[in-house]
Amino acid sequence: MSTYRFWHVGNWCIHTGQKYIESPFLGPTKGVEILNYAEEFVDSLRDIPDSEVISEPSWDLYNMSPEAFEERLSWATCIIFGDVETKCLMLHPDFFNRNKWTEGYVTFPDRFEILRDWVAKGGHFHMNGGWYSFGGELGKGGWGRSVFHDALPVVCREGDDLIESTSSYMVRTQVEGHAVMSGIDVSEIPPILGFNQTTLRPGAEALLEIHAWGEWHPLLAGHHVGKGKVTAFTTSASPHWGINLVKWPQYRQLWAQLFTRY
Repeated sequence: MSTYRFWHVGNWCIHTGQKYIESPFLGPTKGVEILNYAEEFVDSLRDIPDSEVISEPSWDLYNMSPEAFEERLSWATCIIFGDVETKCLMLHPDFFNRNKWTEGYVTFPDRFEILRDWVAKGGHFHMNGGWYSFGGELGKGGWGRSVFHDALPVVCREGDDLIESTSSYMVRTQVEGHAVMSGIDVSEIPPILGFNQTTLRPGAEALLEIHAWGEWHPLLAGHHVGKGKVTAFTTSASPHWGINLVKWPQYRQLWAQLFTRY
């Protein structure tokens, strides 16, 4: 079995094609595509020597049985969520299945508690930013209201936490000697178009910071939880916020060092 086993969830999207309205009664949509926005990120994980990667859309997580969820956790050494709102863990299709309405109680083990226990026993959980990460757009991410919140190295805001620009933001590190940052030229990080606003949790460390609205915010942060660790990258590792980041020559180096050295 490989040393590094990554379970990546999120950043998948279904694109439908153009809509053609040719009559008062017909308006077909022509074209459909299932796209992994995080393909470059996933490829960077596969580049890590002695690694295996499973990448799945968030709707697979929502539909996942407790047994399948446990199997993923038993297999993975690192779990990465990107643009995965908490409803994917809080809810399950069986709660809305009318065939279950007359068949006894319907409950499932709390997946936030299971995930937190998995970290405490030695796992590495990582969250990438996005409209449904951390607090998220209009609070839709929901991670600040979850029982996993205190395991994150950042504190989520209530309500909308998106800070966005069509230009960019300054990025800095104050821990140049950290193993994760070794050889990384922060001055060459490409324009970042947005991030989730958070604050650093007491006891956590910020490896990268991003400047907006007159103050510095955590961009890459981490801390230890029990025998495990949790890291957070508050912008996206893929488009649209990361549309420029994926073109950075040191993009893959940063992920390799984060997931093998932290």
